[in-house]
Amino acid sequence: MKTIIFNVGSTNLKYNLYDKRQITQRKIYYKNSKQLKDKIKKVLSFKPDLIIHRVVHGGDMKNSVITNSILKKLEKLNELAPLHNPRQLEVIKICRRLSKAKQIAVFDTAFFLDLPKISKTYALPKKLAKKYHIQRYGFHGINHRFMESYVKKRKVITCHLGAGSSITAWSNHKPLDTSMGFTPLEGVMMVTRTGSIDPSIALFLQEKLKLTPKNVLKLLNEKSGFYGLTGSKDIEKIVNQRKKYRLAFELFCYSIAKQISAYVATLNGLDCLVFSGGIGELSWPTRERICSYLKHLGLKLSRTDNIKNKEVISSSYSKIKVFVVKANEAEVMLGEVKKILK
Repeated sequence: MKTIIFNVGSTNLKYNLYDKRQITQRKIYYKNSKQLKDKIKKVLSFKPDLIIHRVVHGGDMKNSVITNSILKKLEKLNELAPLHNPRQLEVIKICRRLSKAKQIAVFDTAFFLDLPKISKTYALPKKLAKKYHIQRYGFHGINHRFMESYVKKRKVITCHLGAGSSITAWSNHKPLDTSMGFTPLEGVMMVTRTGSIDPSIALFLQEKLKLTPKNVLKLLNEKSGFYGLTGSKDIEKIVNQRKKYRLAFELFCYSIAKQISAYVATLNGLDCLVFSGGIGELSWPTRERICSYLKHLGLKLSRTDNIKNKEVISSSYSKIKVFVVKANEAEVMLGEVKKILK
């Protein structure tokens, strides 16, 4: 069966082609909808039988074949994942117009559907939360699942660090908690997102700057984080010049270390810490700084292995194993689709 997997970012589109085995994996960039359509048209010349889409926010939906009903539900979720869902919907609709292939959505949120109630629930009035489906959904679930299954340990914390960053705690292969919540804005500091802040700040800025709610969210999602503190989205530059950008770099590492520490308490211990994503896989100074906060746990890095981005970067004296795992969302997505097709 000829298969395409689409993984859409806010400025790029990754895709994998399969014909019994993987043929290629590529990334394409686009500036507008017309460019996106033209480039997808070229990819579809592969004439697939099946198209799989990674979708960031699926609400409480399970991974499923894409129908008109599913599309309507996804459109209602656009405001909750404004950097990704609208673009992903656009790609799905382009594929539906240009191809007769069966299409399946694999949701980042689907991997957190069974989070414990204590992790899912916000302390809001019950009726409001129920009416508007307000709960912790969690994101980056596909890659978090890949990291956890890769290391096969009992008490695991997985760190997906990239443009968007999130941390997940796993116990006996089940997620106990995850740092992103109702939307991908919650949690640790990110490249353009604030991460968790006092919600009163949003209302304060809305009033002071005379902003619409949509523009407040734009400010928190697209103009904050590293970008808000430094004026740059270039993480490599910020890390390489971390003396110049010390506050931003320290805030990022500190927010992640705090979240990891909280989850060590949730798990009542830790066997394994895993880093993945563009920053997690490639930035040894970031990993080193995060782990420097965790020495009290008996965690020790091998500086040489960390600098070389080796798969195992903990020293032989460390009580906690530390891994660097290259993201492989496609493998997880293919596994999920096999379940659906059966």
